[in-house]
Amino acid sequence: MNNILFNELNKVTATTISFKKEDTKIFIPRSIKILNSSLKIGEVYKIKLKNFILNPSSNSTLASNWNNNIIPKYSEYLVEILDVLGNMIKVNGVATENNTSQFIGWLPADGFETISKE
Repeated sequence: MNNILFNELNKVTATTISFKKEDTKIFIPRSIKILNSSLKIGEVYKIKLKNFILNPSSNSTLASNWNNNIIPKYSEYLVEILDVLGNMIKVNGVATENNTSQFIGWLPADGFETISKE
């Protein structure tokens, strides 16, 4: 695979693609986008946090006003939806990269992408 194709495949966020640089055939699964507005309380989802949640600006009040000054440490979490209040969604999650890192808190609906329903 040439470098241009390799770099472009690494940018894909709509679905998960498993590949190696030496692969000549790549399967790209069809992804059905789950809208954050359609998440249901009590259900479990895999989510990916956006950069402004992980690295908040100095003007951000999300951590201080909604989450007891806690900022999530990892980008992907397996979360249960606990509550929905307007545009804010309360989650109880465990990081997929580190199964011991838990995050319980509120996230804005535009602050993450829902990857899959578990």
